[in-house]
Amino acid sequence: MTRRAETRRFVPPDGRRIERHVGAYRRLLVLYPWRFRRRFGTEMVQVFRDQLRSELRAGGMAPAGRAWVQVVIDVVRTAPRERLRGLIEGEWRESTLAGGRSGMFRYTLRRLLLSISVLVLASVLVFVLVRTTIDPLAGCSINPQTRPEQCTKVRHELGLDRPLTVQYGKWLGHFARGDWGTSLLSGRPVFPDIRSALANTLVLGLTATAFSLLLGIGIGLYSALRQYSWFDHVSTGGAFIGLSIPNFWFALLLQVFFGIYLTKWLGLHEPIFATAGMYKPGTEEFHLIDRVRHLVLPILVLSVQEIAVYSRYMRSSMLEVMHSDYLRTARAKGLGEARLVYRHAMRNALIPITTVAGLSIGALAGGLIITESIFEWPGMGRLFIQSMFRGDYLIVLPWLMVTVTFVIVMYAVLDPRIRYG
Repeated sequence: MTRRAETRRFVPPDGRRIERHVGAYRRLLVLYPWRFRRRFGTEMVQVFRDQLRSELRAGGMAPAGRAWVQVVIDVVRTAPRERLRGLIEGEWRESTLAGGRSGMFRYTLRRLLLSISVLVLASVLVFVLVRTTIDPLAGCSINPQTRPEQCTKVRHELGLDRPLTVQYGKWLGHFARGDWGTSLLSGRPVFPDIRSALANTLVLGLTATAFSLLLGIGIGLYSALRQYSWFDHVSTGGAFIGLSIPNFWFALLLQVFFGIYLTKWLGLHEPIFATAGMYKPGTEEFHLIDRVRHLVLPILVLSVQEIAVYSRYMRSSMLEVMHSDYLRTARAKGLGEARLVYRHAMRNALIPITTVAGLSIGALAGGLIITESIFEWPGMGRLFIQSMFRGDYLIVLPWLMVTVTFVIVMYAVLDPRIRYG
């Protein structure tokens, strides 16, 4: 039996004839068996299974084809008629994408549950490293005004004289119940401080990411459209310089220039852009103009390397797409240049940028620690540095656990290879 005859004999449950090759449906079902079982319910579609069995009994199929059909018979147990028809008519992709919005939440929850072992191992490593390197009572022994008996009493009250296994078990139990403890130095609960610092870090990080993407994509796109022009040469040189500048050096340079020299040259009483803090001293209320003044310099520091990376990737990707065969064919048929670039070429050129943006999250998180410390931005990075130097391990431990959990979730969300469902 030929493949053409096989295609004519395969009839879907609704009685209509299939125009596509039977093997495509077999492969689709075998590649996504878990989705097929979950989405197609419990109603028996005996007609579909009988058709597959008849294909197998006919004996005219190739050995590979018979193997595929046998696998499908084993996999497909139940399926509502209308959803099976949607699968046969090629609507599987739309149904999968429609379920992706709620699927992302289910996937994230499942990813966290499967990552419990990773989180437990990370908590052990974090606890051992922090407790063996940080001593919150290190200053007590060198203070001439305190006696050794007092230091020993405080250490016993805090439980620091117990074995590390006992300390870890007690801390993990409280952490799992949502009791993150109280700061040893400030006396405030740890959770509100971390929540406030995380919100401030997200404001700075998301704004810097959006600014980097917009400017980097725009520069790369224009450089590709004006290849070997003066703008292309300038943007290429600027990208190499941006990749070579250390964040901490660039931050100090901006602080000196805007905080001292430019303010003196313009005869101003205060800098145009604030060089430290998140708001004007003495006023913690939200004012848009004041918040923008404090955001500009940290965003420039965080964005300079990201803009260089995005512009280079966008330029190379756009040049590759512009020289593809389908765009030359569209141009030969008379398609307008603007529609050709922005509707067809740019859409395909942005695909590598999504992967690069996901990989840049780790580098941005590292830059936030340095940038927040230099500009005194009250975020997670500055909180971590302050707690490390002050020996407040009850803040360092939840900080690291929140960071590990955030990395796991963001990897699941940003990884382009992952599909939800």
